[in-house]
Amino acid sequence: MLTRRRRVPEPAPPDPLVVSGLAELATGALSGWLYTIVITDRERARSLGIKSGARVRQLHLDLIALGGLTALAETAVPGLPRWVKWPLGIGAWTNAMSFLPLAIEPEVREHPVYRTAVGTSFVLTSVGFTGLAVTAARRALGARR
Repeated sequence: MLTRRRRVPEPAPPDPLVVSGLAELATGALSGWLYTIVITDRERARSLGIKSGARVRQLHLDLIALGGLTALAETAVPGLPRWVKWPLGIGAWTNAMSFLPLAIEPEVREHPVYRTAVGTSFVLTSVGFTGLAVTAARRALGARR
């Protein structure tokens, strides 16, 4: 007897914010190798230009946390407005990556350009995550009416 296979429709492509979050999460996972070098081979870490292992740990953890949360955002609240997606996506990456310069040159934290970039990153991340919460709350309240 011949069995007919049912054609399974292709799933919809993931939202770019989800892809960005998953890429950031993967980068965080890969940065664990760099943190392993910091912990196990300090000489090699120094030869790579790393002066602060604590900042590499922060980089690693922030990439994982912010990447996971960014991927979750569009999944938890589908169809986010652009004013939420863009700041969240950019802010999550720049916020986490701001630890890399500190790992290499801790004194950069005093440089006005670095401080401005980090401040801008915090604003973007704050707008993105607050916008996510506001969008979810509005939809939840609208569904009750």
